[in-house]
Amino acid sequence: MREKVEKILKQLVNEDVRVERTQEEHGDYASNIAFLLAKTEKENPSDIAKKLKTKIKSDFFSKIEVKNGFLNFFLSEKALKEELSNILEEKEDYGKGVSGKRVVIDYSSPNIAKSFGVGHLRSTIIGQSIYNIYKFLGWETLGINHLGDWGTQYGKLLYQIKKENKDPRKLSIKELEELYVRFHKEAENDKKMEEGGREWFSKLEKGDKEARKIWEMCREKSLREFQKVYDDLEVEIDYVLGESFYEDKLKEVIEEAEKKKVAKKSRGALIIEFDDMPPAMALKSDGSTTYLTRDLAAAKYRLEEFSPDLLVYEIGADQTLHMKQLFSTVEKLGWSKKERFIHISHGMFRLKEGKFSTRKGRTVHLEEVLSLAKEKAEEIIES
Repeated sequence: MREKVEKILKQLVNEDVRVERTQEEHGDYASNIAFLLAKTEKENPSDIAKKLKTKIKSDFFSKIEVKNGFLNFFLSEKALKEELSNILEEKEDYGKGVSGKRVVIDYSSPNIAKSFGVGHLRSTIIGQSIYNIYKFLGWETLGINHLGDWGTQYGKLLYQIKKENKDPRKLSIKELEELYVRFHKEAENDKKMEEGGREWFSKLEKGDKEARKIWEMCREKSLREFQKVYDDLEVEIDYVLGESFYEDKLKEVIEEAEKKKVAKKSRGALIIEFDDMPPAMALKSDGSTTYLTRDLAAAKYRLEEFSPDLLVYEIGADQTLHMKQLFSTVEKLGWSKKERFIHISHGMFRLKEGKFSTRKGRTVHLEEVLSLAKEKAEEIIES
């Protein structure tokens, strides 16, 4: 309906007409077109608005008012009835758009080898909602589950599995999570364990057969557990492309960053510097990759594979700096303007003790929350 009001105005003026919803006492829609025209016509906006009002002859409005230079439009009963008729006829397709554009949406992204935590609920629900809205607006939508399945944390888990001589085939997700918690408790008194964790991740990155086999078992178990939650939430994400998917693309990204002088060596590590932010690390001093390296590889893959008009990341507000560094680096490398990338952030669930922390055993499992929610819903229905 807003577009119809804009179309009526465009027939009178050679300007980019903008019409917005307004407060009820000022009608249904309002336009500041008179203020734009006043810049060139050197006339009072209220006088211009009054002249425009006399030229508008349409039964689409019950009345048009001029207030403080704004044109306020009140829709007629006939216009509202026609629109209601369209709504009844088109049903759930009412308002559906045809955009012809493509958007890639990164959301949910839980970490493997642990239960689906409630901390990932917001990204999953908000991300799916954004996906649904873009799809309804006529965009070609591609959802990506950027699974957290790579990094030093899995070296620590492998270290603990070997230390306790566990058979990974017999370990449940709960037991894997407990192993990870135990690693961090024991590492407080044994600093060599952290180094051991890094060594096992280095083995994993270099393709060590034993490390790979254990990691793959943990990943497969996690994916089965996650699917139960997605089924419960009726969430279906198009692509599961975890951090490990980009493993063979990391070297190319690092080489390009060095060649283009976007990254430089610092104390054995490889860093990227910014004018308005702290530096980001692309490679650690032991040669292992970081979140940034993997996110850069993911961004490059998405740009080349999908050619999207927009890339949306639905990720917690605590990752705001990381997202800014990522988008700026993409621009520094010449892959895309950073304006093509959008970070939609959500706030964090917290416990009395502070932030959730798997390593400290401070987590709330989403499956338990959903189970309780079902019980409560059944109680309400019963009563």
